[in-house]
Amino acid sequence: MTREAEGVGAEALTDKIDQLIREGNVRRVVVRDGNGRTVLNLPVVVGLAAAAMMPAIALAAAAIGLVGGWSVDVERAEEPADPAEGSTQD
Repeated sequence: MTREAEGVGAEALTDKIDQLIREGNVRRVVVRDGNGRTVLNLPVVVGLAAAAMMPAIALAAAAIGLVGGWSVDVERAEEPADPAEGSTQD
């Protein structure tokens, strides 16, 4: 899991999460408040529309917006190995 972003404000948080979900290679998004407590642990299911998750995201953003800063950690799907790499054909 890697730290993707940090910031302040509910709108910036919802924009960042929306961007990450639309990338398509994200498996899980974890939002933490300024104290490091997990506020939202969101598994991203392939094919699930971001609009379906917006109520949970908006709730977390509102809660964090009242408290202060936030950070977003992301677990990304591993890229499949390119079969052409390392292949030797004589």
